[in-house]
Parts: sequence; structure tokens; C-alpha cells
Amino acid sequence: MKKKLALLLSVVLLTGVASACGSTDTTEDTEQAVEQSAAEGEIGDDYVLKIGYGGGLCEAPLHVAVDKGYFDAEGLKYELVRCDAAETASYVGSGKLEAGFGLLGKFLQPIDNGLPMRVTAGIHTGCTKVLVPADSDIKTVADLKGKKIGVPGLGAAPSIIVQRSLAAEGIDASPEKVEVEFAVYSMSDLAAAIENNAVDAVAMSDPQGSVAEEEYGLNCIINTATDEEYKDEYCCISFVTDNIAKEHPEVAKKFTKAMMKAALWVQQNPDETAELQVNNNWVSGDAEFNASILKQYNYKPSLEGGLEALKLSAPAIKDIGLIKETTDIDEFVNNTFYKIDGLTDEEIFGEVEAGISNSEETDAAENNAAPAVTLKKLEGIDDCCTAEIETEIPDCCK
Repeated sequence: MKKKLALLLSVVLLTGVASACGSTDTTEDTEQAVEQSAAEGEIGDDYVLKIGYGGGLCEAPLHVAVDKGYFDAEGLKYELVRCDAAETASYVGSGKLEAGFGLLGKFLQPIDNGLPMRVTAGIHTGCTKVLVPADSDIKTVADLKGKKIGVPGLGAAPSIIVQRSLAAEGIDASPEKVEVEFAVYSMSDLAAAIENNAVDAVAMSDPQGSVAEEEYGLNCIINTATDEEYKDEYCCISFVTDNIAKEHPEVAKKFTKAMMKAALWVQQNPDETAELQVNNNWVSGDAEFNASILKQYNYKPSLEGGLEALKLSAPAIKDIGLIKETTDIDEFVNNTFYKIDGLTDEEIFGEVEAGISNSEETDAAENNAAPAVTLKKLEGIDDCCTAEIETEIPDCCK
């Protein structure tokens, strides 16, 4: 991948040198070519997209899209920008990155405040947990009333999940009522905070949440991967900036298409995905344990799923005061979701399934092996435990 990025940089530099040293006629020809491409809707072909990544476990489709060549297969030219998940919004606002992946909930307030970000697709469900000590008297969300909850940030996705769950139980977490107290810690310090009794519960994203649950013997009272109210809601989405959506629609399409195809690959290959992530230093940890977490999520990406997630999340976020009272939710949703012309969920599934079918026929002929799970068998999946597939039961269902 480093060679690929170096080659790409060389091409960009050489292009710049050629432009600087070329004649006036060459410059005019180039401008005419760009204008022609724009008229044909192909201006995005040569645009180098700045894609952000932060190293989270559930970011797997982005890692796979790079290492398995899904971006390349779509003809997307790109540059990777390392960015901590907490800094994604500021990087987008400053123009340091133009596309990426992340938890939808944490972006909604910044978008309401003017962040130029557009949601393109839902990528997967699950990945947030609220944990309490095994001997705690907190057994349900209702029991959190009057308690202190550790969160990685007041506007972070885990905090928003807690606030939504509290609101559903009639518990007011606003500063005026203070029926629940929030304490902010870094993600790496949350487990220690609950172990030292500094807080009564913690809200964490995976893999840290699942690691803490196992290492400290914690009980999970909210699990967005399996809880009825969250398990079908896309928590993580792909996005592009307004600039890319408006000026480079083909680039937005290529990026989103590659991310969706890579997500389907993750759904079918969680063990290989986890190994790929650890071996290529995308994430840390034990590949086998990471794979068990990935199997709890539903990586069945959907364009419409991204829109539906917005419709579910935005009103809930407004109800807890993180979106302005004057904001019209319908208008907010319509302005935030970017509908990509000429792309459908059916097309993504169809193209990937065709590729899998061809690959299976070759493998079966060469190895006399049974074919792998096909996308047709994935179409009815709500979560990994409802899949009727001819494989052994996934770890998350045991």
C-alpha cells in the first residue's frame, strides 16, 4: 500500500510539474479537457480523495477496501489521512479529509452547526456497550437514575446512546434536571474508572467495550448489536463532504460503492478480516477475539439504511437537546443524506454476488470444495444469530 501511495504522490507531483512547465497551448488544452469531462460527468476520475481512518475495529470495511483493492477496482484515486475518531469532525471542517467512516450519532450535532458532511450509506449495526460491575445493583437502564456514568465525551456516540436510552425510560439527563451525572474520561481510562468505583457505569465503543467487559468481568446493560431498539439501526455510516457531493459526484459514488462491497466481504469473512486488520497494523489486539466481536455486527450495507438511520437518530438527538429546537428534522435529514444517482443496494449485492459465484465455481472445480455462503443467503439477515446458513453457528450466537 505504501508503494501505491508513493506512486500516486509521484503522479500528482509530475502532473504539477508538467502543468508548470507546459506551454500556454497545453494549459488551454488541459482546461478544455477538464471542461469536457465535467460536461460528461467524469470530472471525478482524476480527483485524489482524502479518506480519513482512525484504526477502530468496526472500521473494517475501510481497511478491507484498501488492502483487498476495492477502491482500486472502482478506479478511485485516494490518499489516506490518519485521524483519531474524536477529531473527524474538525478534520472535515478544516478540509483535511473529504470522506470516511464513523458513528452517525456523534456527527449530527456538528452537522446541525454547519459541518459540511453528507451521509451516503449505512455500513453496519452494533458496536456500543454500556457496562456495569458484576455485583452492581444496576440491572436495567431505569436503574441508572441518580448514577454517575463514564463516557468518552458528552457528544460522543456512546454518550448519545445512553442519553437516548435514558430518555426512553423517562429519565432526564439534561443539566437542568441532572437525574444522571456524566463524567468524561479518555476511552483508555474508562475501564479503570469503573474498577476504581469512580463511576457506576461506563459507555464504550468496541473493541474497548468488549475487551473491558471480558477483562473486568462487567455486565452489559445496553448492547446496540443485540438490543431490540438498536440492533437494526445502522450505527456507522460512510460519508463525503459537501464539496465532493457537489463537485465530484463520481468520486462519491466510487468511494461509497467500494465501501459497501468491502462491508459485504467483512460480513462473509470475519475471521480473515480480523487477521488482516491485526497483521497489517490497522488495529491492535488478538485477531481471534476481534473476530468474535465482528461477528456480532451486521455488515449488510445499505444506501436506504443510511437514510433510515438518519430518520431514527435525528429526532432522538433533538429530543435530548443536541440539535437546535429551531431545526426542522425533515429538512435536516434531506440535507444531510446524499442520494447517489445511478446506485442501488440491488446493484451492489448483484455485482458482489456475481463475483463470488464465479470465484466459487473456480474453487469448487479446483478443490472439489463446497461453495461459501452467498449473498442470497444473507438477504434475510437482521443479525448474525438469525441467519439460516449452512455453516457452523457463529460465536456470537452461542
